[in-house]
Amino acid sequence: MIRKTVLITGGFGDIGKATAKKFAENGYNVALTYLNSFDNEFLNSLKSYNIDVFAMSCDQRNESEIINYVNSVFSEFEYIDAVVLNAGKAESEKLLAEKETSEIDDIISTNLRGTILFAREITKKLMAQKHGNIVMISSVYGQTGGSLESVYSATKAGIIGLTKSLAVELSPTIRVNCIAPGYIDTKMNSNYTKNTIKYIKNETPLERLGLPEDIANAVYFLSTEESSFITGEVLTVSGGIVRF
Repeated sequence: MIRKTVLITGGFGDIGKATAKKFAENGYNVALTYLNSFDNEFLNSLKSYNIDVFAMSCDQRNESEIINYVNSVFSEFEYIDAVVLNAGKAESEKLLAEKETSEIDDIISTNLRGTILFAREITKKLMAQKHGNIVMISSVYGQTGGSLESVYSATKAGIIGLTKSLAVELSPTIRVNCIAPGYIDTKMNSNYTKNTIKYIKNETPLERLGLPEDIANAVYFLSTEESSFITGEVLTVSGGIVRF
C-alpha cells in the first residue's frame, strides 16, 4: 500500500499534536515542523502506528529555513497529499496603543508573513504534482476581531483572505480551506482565569472549551475526499460561540 503523507507546521503544539495523531491513526506518514517544543516521546508515539515520521526545526520568520524545510520534506517523501499550516503564536493582551513596534512585527512575521511564505513554497511543489489539499488554521478572532489582541486578529483575518485567494489560484487540482477555532483548551490559553473560563463556557452554546481533537477532526475532514467539493471555505469550530 502506498501511504499518504501530511505536512503539519507547528506540529508539537497541542493542536499540531492532535492533528498529527489523527492522520497517523489513519495511516498517513507525518512531516512536522517545530521551533522550541521538540518532543521525542510524542515522535515515538507516532512511529508506533508503523508510519514514517519526519521532524525538523523551522522558524517560519526565516525565509531560508522555510525553503530548506520544504525541500527536505520532498526529498524525504517525494509526494505530499495534505498540508496543514498551523504554526503561529499568541499576542500579549494589551491595547494596540501600548504595543511596541517590535512586538507587532514579530506577530505579523510569524503568523501572517510566515504562513504566506510557507504557502508559497509548498504550492510550488503541489502545483508540480497537480494534487493536494491545504488547510490553514485561523481563529474566530480573524472573523470577529479580539479586543486587546488586534494584531493577532489582523494576522488571522489575513489567513482567511489568503485561503480564499489561493483556493481560486490553485483550482481545480488543489483545494484550500481554513479552520477558525474558537476557545480551545491548549497551553496557549492556559493563562485564562477560572472566572474567564466560566464566562467563555456560559457564552458557548455547547457549554465547554474546545479540545485540540475537535480541531484535528475538522482538519482531517477537509484534507480527505470526504470534502472533495469544498474549497475556499472557512469552517468555524467554536462550539457555537461565533454566530452569524
